[in-house]
Amino acid sequence: MALLSALLLAAAPVAITSATPDLDFRYVWSNEAQAVPALSRRFRADAATRKAEMLRMAAAEKAFRRKAKLDWNGLQFSREWQTPGQSAALLSLVSTTSAYTGGAHPNTNTKALLWDRRANREITTAALLQSGKSWDGAIRHPFCVLLDRERAKRRQGPVNGDNWASQCPALKELTVALVDQNRNGRFDHVAVAADAYVAGPYAEGAYTITLPLTAAMLTRLKPAYRAGFEPQPPVQ
Repeated sequence: MALLSALLLAAAPVAITSATPDLDFRYVWSNEAQAVPALSRRFRADAATRKAEMLRMAAAEKAFRRKAKLDWNGLQFSREWQTPGQSAALLSLVSTTSAYTGGAHPNTNTKALLWDRRANREITTAALLQSGKSWDGAIRHPFCVLLDRERAKRRQGPVNGDNWASQCPALKELTVALVDQNRNGRFDHVAVAADAYVAGPYAEGAYTITLPLTAAMLTRLKPAYRAGFEPQPPVQ
């Protein structure tokens, strides 16, 4: 199941797919992304690049396996860009990428992309904020608290110890995407995702924690973006 699927506002109708014994390839993006010509061109170019890379890898892996007399079942690549929210000024996208390149299991990762419609370019979440302002603490602290609650459920026991799987990841290791949960054209939450191996072993999978955008956080926005956001009560 694609990460953040419960938060999606629309299906992803534009798809570039092909399936051969050597490579099962899929690249998809949402209606909202397709409506932005620059994004449509960008994703088509990315799809072509990724497919060419995977075909080269498949050829090399196939030759290796035949020489070693090992089974060959082909490689796989899937990338899907979906829309967890949008406003008049901003389009929020999240990609889920899965690639099998011959190892023990597929590797998966997520990436957020924030598009400024007026500037017609990608921007960072930090660019939405006034000079000297940050959301880092407002995001990471509640994320760490809720992450440990979810870890405890999956592990069926308390989260403790000094190993990496018990520590809270740094914000730079996480994917943070703006979300419009009630679908009214105003962002009200952020979805914070830790891919597999970031907050726990591969068997635990990815963790996604949804956090409210509070009134205190929204006071840090630049005036030009405030109309596209609405505050929510803080995490309890």
